[in-house]
Amino acid sequence: MARPRREPRKDPPPSGGRVRPWMRRLQDWRLLVLGFVVLYFIYIDNLMKVRPDHAFLSLLIVALVLKNAKRFLLDWSPFILLWIAYDFMRGVADDNAGRIHILGPYLFERRLFEPLCGSLTPNDLLLQFQAGLGDAPLRHVLDSLSSGFYAIHMAAPIVLAWIFWSTLKDREIFYRFMLTLCLTTWVSYATYFLYPAAPPWYVRDFGFVQPQAAFKGSGAGNLLHTDKWIGIPLFESVYKHMNPNKFAAIPSLHSAFPLLIYIYGLKKFGRRGIILALYPLGVWWSAVYLDHHYVIDIILAVLYVAACMVVSEKLIFPALYGRKGIFRRILWKQASPD
Repeated sequence: MARPRREPRKDPPPSGGRVRPWMRRLQDWRLLVLGFVVLYFIYIDNLMKVRPDHAFLSLLIVALVLKNAKRFLLDWSPFILLWIAYDFMRGVADDNAGRIHILGPYLFERRLFEPLCGSLTPNDLLLQFQAGLGDAPLRHVLDSLSSGFYAIHMAAPIVLAWIFWSTLKDREIFYRFMLTLCLTTWVSYATYFLYPAAPPWYVRDFGFVQPQAAFKGSGAGNLLHTDKWIGIPLFESVYKHMNPNKFAAIPSLHSAFPLLIYIYGLKKFGRRGIILALYPLGVWWSAVYLDHHYVIDIILAVLYVAACMVVSEKLIFPALYGRKGIFRRILWKQASPD
């Protein structure tokens, strides 16, 4: 006897009828993420005003909520936590630091380079060089290149991480880069608490006097020359109104991030990544040329990167993502649908 033919099951159209439970859970999850982002930026805006990198981060999260968002939040959570900590470092921690070290770094720099510079520092020599150029075209070229190199230090690591994670889909190199970058940054944050150091522009503008508790100086250094040339107070606004940490000179994260980009670019791209060496070299030159860092700040940044890379690659990465790592089975499996 033939079985009665079963009609195929018809699902209700997306625009009407009963909403499936998994769709409801997904929508609730997305609303929670969106709500967190909105509340976070309201709080940060009241504390220190929202900056461009906040908007970039929020747009990135919202854009990826529509596809593979859980995987994004899981893998990128260290970066997100790093940005949140960076906000508090710039809005809270820098206002609660102890005595600022002003004379010590200056004297150490001068003694270190005394055989080459006499009683001057490399910053002094570069300032004399700039003064000698006056309004010559070379001065504008150097100002523009230095400002460009120096301004992208926050975006560049995100771009490389995105290339590793999304474009190349190489999650192992992404995790290695992410861990070393985060460790270097956290150790640097701790140093800013323990040893808040004044940059050379502060010595130039205010001498060796301790800053007032609510010091809100410009902090743009010689980036102001670029503002004057383009006719827009771009860098003055960034450094004066967006509340950067003005006494986080040692070590120089501006110098550490480009070095990490170069190292992990070499790891991934081999000889083709050698071209990336122009980036750290350009930033190191810019840091001194713009009077934002002493050379010793850059040297210490290189040492921090070397030490953190050894700890990250030899200890942390194997413990988390190695064969017996606690996150290997969770994070190295294929991304599941949201």
